[in-house]
Amino acid sequence: MGCNESNSSWKAVAEVAGAIATGLLALHAMGLFSSSSNRKTMKAPGRNYRIYRDDFERDPASYFRNLRK
Repeated sequence: MGCNESNSSWKAVAEVAGAIATGLLALHAMGLFSSSSNRKTMKAPGRNYRIYRDDFERDPASYFRNLRK
């Protein structure tokens, strides 16, 4: 009887550890997908709204070309 109790307790520990590992992986995956919302913004030159800084820095000439249209 002692052997079955020992096996069942180890099984319970393994299930809890698996659930914790799954939860941590899910949190990590959520962090990867939500990091895009941490993009820096800046005031749009010549406008009264904000734009993403990396988009502007990638091609500022295009921004100013489209500003005059």
